[in-house]
Amino acid sequence: MTRPAAAATIGWGFFLSASWTWCIGMFLPFVLMWQYGSVGFLAFAIPNVVGCAAFGYILRRDDARALRERLGGWTKGFSWATIAFQAWFAGWMLPWEIGLAVVIGALLLARRWGSREWILASLVAAAVTAGCIFDGGRTALASLPMQGSLPEADLYFLAPVIALGFLACPYLDLTFHRALEESPSRHAFGIFGLLFAATLAGIATLWDPAPISAAIPWALTILWAVQLMFTIGVHAREGLTPLEGARRSSRGAILFLALAALATGWVVHSEAVYLRWLGFYGLLFPFFLVFRLRSVPTLWGWGAIAASLPCYELGFIRHETVWLSLPLALLVVLLMAPLDKGRRKEPLRA
Repeated sequence: MTRPAAAATIGWGFFLSASWTWCIGMFLPFVLMWQYGSVGFLAFAIPNVVGCAAFGYILRRDDARALRERLGGWTKGFSWATIAFQAWFAGWMLPWEIGLAVVIGALLLARRWGSREWILASLVAAAVTAGCIFDGGRTALASLPMQGSLPEADLYFLAPVIALGFLACPYLDLTFHRALEESPSRHAFGIFGLLFAATLAGIATLWDPAPISAAIPWALTILWAVQLMFTIGVHAREGLTPLEGARRSSRGAILFLALAALATGWVVHSEAVYLRWLGFYGLLFPFFLVFRLRSVPTLWGWGAIAASLPCYELGFIRHETVWLSLPLALLVVLLMAPLDKGRRKEPLRA
């Protein structure tokens, strides 16, 4: 690999790390450590890093293009949902003026910046994140709690659902697809894995034994603001790229969506609402990916998602995690069912 190609590969690794540092990776580890201790953090971090980095080694570019064609507008839907989630979280956790600046700034940059600018911005985001972790970290990794407020055995049913989300969602993430298309080497995803693992470990050192309150440390506020702006910006860039040319209406729709989600975060927020947002990434998008790849009939697919919703509510909100085994069992049945018999289609190559 030539020196410019190596530099570009590293740059795309930084881009991926910043684009995947969502309000999930910046807050869900805290929730899991409050609930299950350090083992909860590991149940989150390991499938997250491995599942996302594996994307670049599993798919070839031609296969990624075929996958996008097959998923259709759902890849755009994934970006739009991600923008809304980040904006809502900004409304909840950031001072209102900072949250508004984050959302507006991200949308403005999405219209003006190309890949080169976003890669440079990812280096800045990495530097700011490292500075916040270095200055604001209060808990050594070795000192993270071994136990939380809930029985560790509950993770036996929760961990597979977490893993499902992180194994499936990268395939709908257009920022991952862009990196696969434009990076000179798929090793950008290996670099991403190392950087993102270090980022998650660093964020864990910002953990506080007391649940999040109004007194959020400044280091965490800055980290959230920078990473939320980056994630909203790169997904808005993908959301603005039209499927069939309706660029102007997309701009207005994304602006409305982001501002509405931000305003909702100002007035409707709680840990329970946050966990319900995760239903998009632990249920809707992973199940839809499986249904589309297996050609599951539409009525069956939506019926399975609707039937699974109460189980996710019981598992994530009421902590009756045994219920989460039912939608997973349903998914396994649909994976094994001979739904594709008699249908001819080109398989995706590994």
